[in-house]
Amino acid sequence: MNKDNATPLLSFRGLKKSFSGKTVVDGVSFDLFPGQVVGLVGENGAGKSTTKNMLCGLLEPTDGQIFVDGQLVERNEGHAHGISAVHQELSLFGSLTVAENMCISALPGSAMRIDWREMEKIAREQLDFLGIEIDPQASVDSLGAGKQQIVEIGKALLHADRVLILDEPTTSLTAVEREKLFVILDKLRSRGIAIIFISHFLEEIYRVCDSYIVLRDGEQVASGQLAEVSQRQLEELMVGRSFEAIHEDIEPFSGASEALRVENLSSVDFREISFAVQQGEILGIAGLMGAGRTEVAEAIFGLRSASGKVFVHGKPVPDRSVASMKQLHACYLPEDRRTNGLFLNRPVRENLSAAAIHKFIKRGLLRLGFSGERKSAQTMVAQMGIAIPHINVRTDALSGGNQQKVLLSRWMATEPEVLVLDEPTKGVDIGAKFDIHNRVKDLARKGAAVVVVSSDLPELLHLSHRILVMRRGRIVGQFSREEFDSVKIISLAASAGDKAA
Repeated sequence: MNKDNATPLLSFRGLKKSFSGKTVVDGVSFDLFPGQVVGLVGENGAGKSTTKNMLCGLLEPTDGQIFVDGQLVERNEGHAHGISAVHQELSLFGSLTVAENMCISALPGSAMRIDWREMEKIAREQLDFLGIEIDPQASVDSLGAGKQQIVEIGKALLHADRVLILDEPTTSLTAVEREKLFVILDKLRSRGIAIIFISHFLEEIYRVCDSYIVLRDGEQVASGQLAEVSQRQLEELMVGRSFEAIHEDIEPFSGASEALRVENLSSVDFREISFAVQQGEILGIAGLMGAGRTEVAEAIFGLRSASGKVFVHGKPVPDRSVASMKQLHACYLPEDRRTNGLFLNRPVRENLSAAAIHKFIKRGLLRLGFSGERKSAQTMVAQMGIAIPHINVRTDALSGGNQQKVLLSRWMATEPEVLVLDEPTKGVDIGAKFDIHNRVKDLARKGAAVVVVSSDLPELLHLSHRILVMRRGRIVGQFSREEFDSVKIISLAASAGDKAA
């Protein structure tokens, strides 16, 4: 549309938000027009969530002006101005039906009686509008993540249908579900609904959005049309560093002795998995969802029953477990760090020292080694660039990227000789991703053998010396760095009936 002749749906001028005297967002200004899709990008801690909450009316700005249809408003009342938001954590009730969830904040009928037929009719019409086939009477917990996301969007648009804010909407979706979501967003755009799309995945920003806003350290540092900026330039704007600085090239490994070998590892989820990793080598494992990659990683560390053999430095590991592998200086970082990796209700200091606690115990007492534990934690925080005010802050208060840095730092404190990482940068921002990449490369330079399981193919192409491809529980191909070809790797990983991860 021609914006020169249009009045913005919303305009924000100099939005600022402070908590306890500390400014966390300052100087956010932009116009939002009908049918426009704006990508709001930035690292974790850049101020995206605070900005989102001001835009949808959950937070009152400390300073700044908000205009609706060109008119200055004293208070942003969100829904009253047609603004709705779908937050990263969905707000659905699993035991209720789709229709009940969609209408829950405005139930049809009277104070004495709910009109169930009208509720189903409203929900069905909204789902038809979105172009998705979902039974309004189905319970939400019977739906997959993709359909739950669509229900949440339908619910939001029922109550405010001019501006839709989406916060990391694809985190739990497969590739097929993501594309279905994008088709729906295209439809909403064509009907004049403006969208603010928040995502760490820049390829999604370019797929969905026409313009962008970059936040860094709470300030708006750039905005414009996506057609006028490359992904490389956008990355540099987000992290405040040059492309060369964040994409430090990988060094060739020396080809020293073998550190990890897996022979004929088999279970119900995978068959005849065999590979070896040398000291200083980074081995990537690619594949689609359901290929068995995580299951193989868990089996190596005894977290999943499997036949076959595992060798560390040429010696067989007869009784595989996390503890026995740790004694051999082999460590595993699980995909679900919140459930299986971190003690979220404990301080960062304790999480950092948990895997090497023996270093800080003197005469059987940890308190006698507290000074050493504290110094070690402070050193790791500085080395990894973990953004925290102090080492005693609770771990659940950290962003996803900083939590992942804590988990990686914990195991690095054990000086591992073998490290298996499952989705090491899932859900983290670009700056945190490359900080993690550089620490992994540093470990490899020091002689550690590293295995990286990742659904992010560009990550594997950037980080690995060699890539194995798994499909339906088997290794179906191998690529040396000189042979890397993303099209061939994707083609090899895919087959009929597989779900993309």
